[in-house]
Amino acid sequence: MLVTTVELSRKELYEEIWKISVAGVAKKYGIPYAKCLVQIKKANIPIPPSGYWTKISYGKPVEQTPLQGNEVEVVTLSAETRRYQTPAAEKPGEPLFPVSPQEGTVQSLSDTVSLAEPAAQKPSGDDVAQSTDIPPETVQRLGRTYNIYDRETLYKEVWAMPVTEVAKRYHVSDVALHKVCKSLDIPTPPPGYWAKLRAGKPVKCLPLPPGDKKAKLGIQATISRWEDSKENSILMAFLTEEERQVVLNVAAQILMPQEHAIMLPEILSHRKRIAEWAKRKRQQEREFGANWNRGKKEVPPPFAVGISAEQQPRVFRLIDALSKAMKPLGWQLTSDLKFAMGQEAVTLTFSEAADRVPHIPTKQENIELLKYEEERKKYSWASKPQIRKYDAVYNGRLSVSINGAKTFRDCRSYVLEDRLGDMMLAIYEESERLKQARLAQEEAERQRQEQERKREEFRKRYNTEVDRTQALVNCAADYETACRIRSYVSAMERAQPDQDLSEWASWARSKADWYDPTIAKEDELFGKREHGIDQEKKEPKHKGYWW
Repeated sequence: MLVTTVELSRKELYEEIWKISVAGVAKKYGIPYAKCLVQIKKANIPIPPSGYWTKISYGKPVEQTPLQGNEVEVVTLSAETRRYQTPAAEKPGEPLFPVSPQEGTVQSLSDTVSLAEPAAQKPSGDDVAQSTDIPPETVQRLGRTYNIYDRETLYKEVWAMPVTEVAKRYHVSDVALHKVCKSLDIPTPPPGYWAKLRAGKPVKCLPLPPGDKKAKLGIQATISRWEDSKENSILMAFLTEEERQVVLNVAAQILMPQEHAIMLPEILSHRKRIAEWAKRKRQQEREFGANWNRGKKEVPPPFAVGISAEQQPRVFRLIDALSKAMKPLGWQLTSDLKFAMGQEAVTLTFSEAADRVPHIPTKQENIELLKYEEERKKYSWASKPQIRKYDAVYNGRLSVSINGAKTFRDCRSYVLEDRLGDMMLAIYEESERLKQARLAQEEAERQRQEQERKREEFRKRYNTEVDRTQALVNCAADYETACRIRSYVSAMERAQPDQDLSEWASWARSKADWYDPTIAKEDELFGKREHGIDQEKKEPKHKGYWW
């Protein structure tokens, strides 16, 4: 047993907590975070509220709760830690990821683990720290790349960080790495191991059993689209470097709230809607049977179906933890429990896996079977009741889909509570994808409207030009008619010099002036001629009786 004891005055401990956070104090004095927090609360020392360090990172104003009571009273921080002897515990090393005491933030999710447990509890010596910086050994055979898995090195790695992180180094899936560990007889952390470490609970590190196998070759598999995007490009490159660091720090520190902690009002309201829907469903099933909703098509609230009643509180606690961590970053939780920022809303879809078990006939089904057997003896046409052979029973293994693009599920190596940080980053990535899709759609709509505006503008210009051209032709026709009239009058005067044609010639020339668009004379009876319109519309016509 290792006993760690630190004595500080309430004033000194208060100043350190508000300077480097409770996690920083626990790390500084080598005390598990959970035990340190309990002793601080017992001494009645206020601690920074949720979102305090995030607001500081964003430069927002914060308030510091003043210390009440005796400031010089001595507070003793102590902890007893059992050191498990493992091959890597002989030479304890530094944590794999550094802590920034100035901001009191953890730089990586793996560092959160080191805050809650002494370094000797897991194989995290200098050799493991160095192995994370050196790529694993590989060989080339027939154009393919093979990993060289050293048994002792791999054992130290899987107990120093989650299997999912180790798998990334070897460019394989966590399932493939589990198979390698099984073939080399390497024990791996059980489910919930890393969650217990973060909570400061005691865990047991299984020693490496003796074995004949020392190494193994394994082909590198094609990693997923999600992991490939992380390794080949900067994670969340759409954010500024300052925003990106803040988001990564927040994602690294997300913890599940206490089991009986008060949830957000949106979650409480949604749970109430689910309870009312379930009550209404039971009542209508009693009145109208199991197919009561076939005609009405009433849509159940989110998370009301597909999840057992035992797992629903867990789902809401996961959403509550994510929302409380992301709310200081500008995210909002909608009434139907979607994560919204700006115009984008990301949907989390939870489902629970089910096991196939033999169906046990109910009392009613047994009665129908007995009735069938009796009828079968009397009538050949008796039909056997349709009774299913298997039932689907929920097994408690949850999976969550981030807008249908990324899925996390409970498995042997981790549970959803261990992937809160990854789920948060997936929500950011999906929100950015939705934003870019919306902007692309808006840009396409803008271009369509611009093209429509240009087409309409061209159509108007074209029609105007048609009207002007037709008016020009009509005016030219009128002018030609006026010229022909004047030529005809002059010809008549030359042909008949003996007759007095002055009155007729004057009348004819006045009609020519009426036709001529350059003069546009107004006639006493015809009025003013509209030279630009069609010839048929502007020609003089006889009037009927009712004109």
